[in-house]
Parts: sequence; structure tokens; C-alpha cells
Amino acid sequence: MTPPPPPPRRTIVWIAGGVFACATAVVFWVVSVSSASSGASSVLIGPLDELSLLPLSVFLAFCSLCVGQWSIEAPRRMLPLKVIGVVLATCAGALAALAVVFTVDANVTPVLHGGCDTGYVVVERSFLMGSSGTVYRQDGAFIVTQVGSSSGDNGHQPFSMGGYAVTEERGVLTVSYAVNRPVASTGVTAGSGTSLSLPVLDDRTPQCGLHTARSADQAPYPPIPSPEPEKLTAETVDGAMREMIGASFAAAAGAVVDASGTPLDASSLPLSSTPCTEGPGTQREVQIAFRTDDNSRSLERILAVWDQAGYAKDRAMQEDIRYSESRPVARVGIKDTTSLDGLIHLTSTSVCIPPA
Repeated sequence: MTPPPPPPRRTIVWIAGGVFACATAVVFWVVSVSSASSGASSVLIGPLDELSLLPLSVFLAFCSLCVGQWSIEAPRRMLPLKVIGVVLATCAGALAALAVVFTVDANVTPVLHGGCDTGYVVVERSFLMGSSGTVYRQDGAFIVTQVGSSSGDNGHQPFSMGGYAVTEERGVLTVSYAVNRPVASTGVTAGSGTSLSLPVLDDRTPQCGLHTARSADQAPYPPIPSPEPEKLTAETVDGAMREMIGASFAAAAGAVVDASGTPLDASSLPLSSTPCTEGPGTQREVQIAFRTDDNSRSLERILAVWDQAGYAKDRAMQEDIRYSESRPVARVGIKDTTSLDGLIHLTSTSVCIPPA
């Protein structure tokens, strides 16, 4: 004989009790993390940071408390206390709901450099005609540390809208962002707008191949802009090759130097000419051997730049290859031989330039 199902009120009380326990545990966790670090560290779960988690958890706790009290069968003499408890829980939940309205609507954006995450995220909120952001360092899956702040005018959220640029020099990331929405014809470049400095986090493996989100009215800012269709000449091909190599050098970790330690400049690299393999004309080629502060990290960043530029992927003989059938730079390849000679070897070949 099967036991009768529990009364509906008892089931509601159990569900409300579970929600109350979970919400209370989240509040205790967030407060404990903040207290243990003297306010330096906090909790970040998805788009919810400490400023969002606390009012949301308190709101859920009071809602479940209100539902639980209302569902409990109380004697007639306890009815006034029950009503008072429900009213107090409802008022407290309403205040928490008001706080939720102003804190939960937030955007979380990872700070990217060369298509790779830097270990920093920015949580941005807008209110009336302004916006504010908190820059966090990711210390774990859910633990973060506040390291800076940002701001915007007219509701502009520079990081979630892609209005920022990052440069790296001597172990320091300089993050420049536009306080106001940039004009579509100008975009945002390194050194423009307001900036903040963050130390490079070397004790982590970055995730690469990421893309920065951008608003519809903001000019794109890719590392390698797509060339406009034009007649191929040696000058235009050389310019495209130097632009590609320059973007690769800019994405590398630290300074780019040759085997002797001399800094390399993409604008002065010698380019050679070879006959086209098919048909008349010539191809431009360059072969470079260089090293950086972190060759492995530089390889990931350079490949991310090539992927972001829209090149197709290939790999042969431990060499990562990218190719295109529509760009002046038809093929680029890179091989990390740090274990042998401490260098990275980069090759680049242009399309066939028809004879004049």
C-alpha cells in the first residue's frame, strides 16, 4: 500500500526552506570571502559579482521566508504573529528587490590582448546618463580581486561595447578606453581616451582566438584590416606583408629581437622576389627568425591575430600555416624551435604579382 502524498502546503514549505537555505549559504559565502581578504577579494559567478549576488540572494531568502510562513498551518492564537512575519518579510523582500533592479543588470567582459584573454574582467553597469565599471583579476573559478575601475558618459560601457585597446610593455598592460562613445570614423586606438595600467599575469595559460564585442555604430578595430580590392603591385604587396608582420610583432609577448638580440622592425625587413610557381610574374617572400620574452605565449598570440584576420588554418611538419586566396599575403607560417635554437621562425609569401 503506497503512502499518501504529502499535503501541498508541506511541499511548498519544504521547497521554500530549500531556497532559503541556498540563498543564505550564498550570502554567507560572499561575506566570508570578503571578510577573510579584508574586502580585497569577492565572488563572481557568471555576470553576477558581489554587488549583484548579495541583494539577489537576500531577495530570494525573504521571498522564500514569506512563502514558507504563509504556507505553515498555525493555530488561531498564532495568526497575528504569522501575519506580522509575512508583512515584515514582504517589506524586506521589496527593499531587496529595489536593490536588485539597480545591480543585477550588468555586463561582464574579459579584457583581451591580441585575441587572448589577459586574466582580467570588467563588470559594467549603467544608471541614468552614466556608467561605471569594476576591473577584477581572476584568481580562481569564482574568486576575483578588484584592481581598478572605469567609467563612461551617456550610458556608454566602453568594454562591453569594444571601445578599448590594450598594449603590453615591460610586463605592464596599458588599457586605453573611450569614456564617450567613439565616432565611427575614428574608433579607439592604444593611447586614446582614459587608461589604466595592469600587471601581466604570467602564471597562467591564456585562452586565445577570442574576439572583442563591438557596438553596431562603432568602427571595427581588427589587428589586420581587410584590404580593399586594388591592382596588385610590388608596392601594395610589400605594404600588406609589412602590415601583417607588424601586427604579428605587436601581438608578441615583449620585445621582438633577432638571434643576436637586435630589435626587429617590420618596416625595415628585407623582402625577396622569386618567380611565380604558376604563370608569369613574381612573388614576394620574407623569412624571419626571432625570439621574444615568452616564445610559447607569442606563438599563441600571433596565431590568434592571423585567425582574427580571417585566414584559413593548416599545419605541416610542426609548422602552423595560415593561407588566403583573396589577400595580397597568400601564406604565412610559423614554427617554434625554442628547444633547438631558442627562436621562432616565421615565413610569409605573397600572391603572384603580374608583370607590369
